[in-house]
Amino acid sequence: MPISTKAPFSSSDIQCLAALACEFLLAQGKSHLNGVIKTPVDGVRLFRDPTGCKKQPLLYQSGIIIMLKGSKRLYIDSREIVYKKGDYLVLGVPLPAECAAFTDDDDCILGLVVDVPPSLLVELTQLTPREASSARPTFTVSQQSLDTTIADATHRLLASFTNKNKALALGASYVREIIYHVLNGPAGYVLSGLTENGHYARVAKALHIIHEKYATSLNVEQIARDVNMSPSGFHRVFREVVLDTPIQYIKKVRLAKARERINGGERVSEAAEAVGYKSVSQFSREFKRYYQFTPLQDKSSEIA
Repeated sequence: MPISTKAPFSSSDIQCLAALACEFLLAQGKSHLNGVIKTPVDGVRLFRDPTGCKKQPLLYQSGIIIMLKGSKRLYIDSREIVYKKGDYLVLGVPLPAECAAFTDDDDCILGLVVDVPPSLLVELTQLTPREASSARPTFTVSQQSLDTTIADATHRLLASFTNKNKALALGASYVREIIYHVLNGPAGYVLSGLTENGHYARVAKALHIIHEKYATSLNVEQIARDVNMSPSGFHRVFREVVLDTPIQYIKKVRLAKARERINGGERVSEAAEAVGYKSVSQFSREFKRYYQFTPLQDKSSEIA
């Protein structure tokens, strides 16, 4: 069984982590940030939302999210997952979902996003005890409370942000430590399953293809062949892992990418064409059906 450190983690500890994140934002002149900012460590970002939001569609990327302030409710299919300050969320694959965010008794929503490089994941998985496959849950998202091993590594990572040389020299080692401890914790199966030759890993490979080529005329049967699965088997397993059909998933990815472009200043017609739509009117209809507002009404920016 994976190692799981259950040492107590107090509210003052999470306040210390949040203070380090705020110190970095202050140093960057971003104390009132509403969105996402890169840190000096590759693959690590901070997000801040001063107000929260009602439930709305969002494309979650794979990786680890560590909550420092506020809380979020994640809705995937019929499931509801609440993660709040002092929790971490692990996502094995990019997932379209709905999310509502709340400041609770904090001044904002604040969190840390850590990408999981595939090469590092393969290396660390080899050093991690394995559970029997039949004993593992199949869901590709897991919410857990921080333990002292992950929190201590997170503290060192956050503390390095305000010292660029330290971040460049040691930041990657802190990320490595966080990922290792997650792999050895109760959410480890979400990441370790990606390195095996099972259905979960094959769907993950298919998702990589979709995210690389979403703007092209993707053929679901060809994607199934590319990951060595029959079309019928691929559809079934894809639905089990992603909780969506391949066609609906592709559509949601295209809409999310278009939304990013529109919020970045592109015209609606340019964004629609860039993500693979040949008809602007069709794009606008599907955008409004999914987001409940038109592309021109969308003035918000996505956060993790």
